[in-house]
Amino acid sequence: MLLIVTPDKNYVNNLLEKIKYEREESPKGCEIYKCDYNNHEFITIATGYGKINIGSSLRYACDKYKITVMLCVGTAGSINDCNDIFSAVIPNSTLEFDVDFMPNGFMPGQIPNVNKSSYQTNEDLNDCLVRSCNICGNNYSNDVLASSDMFVTNYGLSNSIRREYNAGAVDCESGCVGQFAYMNDIPYSCIRIISNYANNNGIKQYNLYDDEASEICQRILYKFLKEFYEE
Repeated sequence: MLLIVTPDKNYVNNLLEKIKYEREESPKGCEIYKCDYNNHEFITIATGYGKINIGSSLRYACDKYKITVMLCVGTAGSINDCNDIFSAVIPNSTLEFDVDFMPNGFMPGQIPNVNKSSYQTNEDLNDCLVRSCNICGNNYSNDVLASSDMFVTNYGLSNSIRREYNAGAVDCESGCVGQFAYMNDIPYSCIRIISNYANNNGIKQYNLYDDEASEICQRILYKFLKEFYEE
């Protein structure tokens, strides 16, 4: 079963209006919806923000439902001039840039006892997302997506992330979701629409453009469901 992961229900409201769904019993701080697209059932989960919320919500969903595929959706901040506002990022990999055990001899972003420092997305799911972007006429890139429990709003930090990880955008969820998917052997992909540049004007841009970026993401997501289930 497909699991669509987002931090907040606002990022799937438009999608839910187009399909049948029922709200399910869910843990504190989390919202789960059982959805139906043309007689295909899938789960949408709004995990809330923060790694603890994300991890516990995903664990609950995977224990309750037969989750076989995960897709993380939402918006992101660009740290690459090529990723313009309202363009999409379909990352080839995700990571957590606020993880730093390098003094102990680990790679940047690597957590002890985890033999990966970044988490590869699934090529078949990526291809499906690319086709959906093309149908919607939306530009996209395949940059690395870097995550943390913070909102990046300054040039110094964004430039450092770009240099250290060769990342193209930052968000608060996809690296954590990628790690969970890797640890549980679940194919995983992600799509993020750029809502702002991760610089000193980031908050102002986010407040101006995040709603529209979310709408774009949901249009692509609806096309993704058609592509995914009709393959």
